[in-house]
Amino acid sequence: MLQQSSHRHVDRGLDAYFTPEAATLSLLALEYLPASIWEPACGDGAISRVLIAHGHDVVSSDIGDYQYGESGIDYLKAPPRDIGGIVTNPPFKLASRFAQKALSEVRYVALLLRTNFLEAIPRLPFFRTSPPSRIWISSRRLPMMHRHDWTGPRAGSNTCHAWFIWDRTSPDRRILNWFDWREHSPN
Repeated sequence: MLQQSSHRHVDRGLDAYFTPEAATLSLLALEYLPASIWEPACGDGAISRVLIAHGHDVVSSDIGDYQYGESGIDYLKAPPRDIGGIVTNPPFKLASRFAQKALSEVRYVALLLRTNFLEAIPRLPFFRTSPPSRIWISSRRLPMMHRHDWTGPRAGSNTCHAWFIWDRTSPDRRILNWFDWREHSPN
């Protein structure tokens, strides 16, 4: 199997790559988010803190303990919650399962994913039955997300990311657009 990352799966543990603030600020500028949100892969609270600062009621959980939110909660086994939407940056290796579960529970889902999520024969049936409403591609590479506890050299990102949006309240399907996170970030 071709491995695209220099990090072996066994070394990645829970695959925790925390989201830069700029990504969440861009999402807030691009989308009208539900008032109540579940962030089920909250990590250190990077997405949750920004959403809370902008007036959203956020339930934060994670399977790992990163000193933020409810720890030990495996989203893929957790019961649904009474919330308006799910916004998260899931572990990439579990992104399809996160998307499928989220779509069965809420009307609004926003997942920050690498754009190569679009490529994969195993995901083709999912995309045919559940196409995203909108995909917002970051024209500028997001500030680097290093794996939690990474102690190696720091480098700029060479990976393109996008916000994949499923919104059952919207007639939109397969709308593709771009954003520059610097337009939405105070940094």
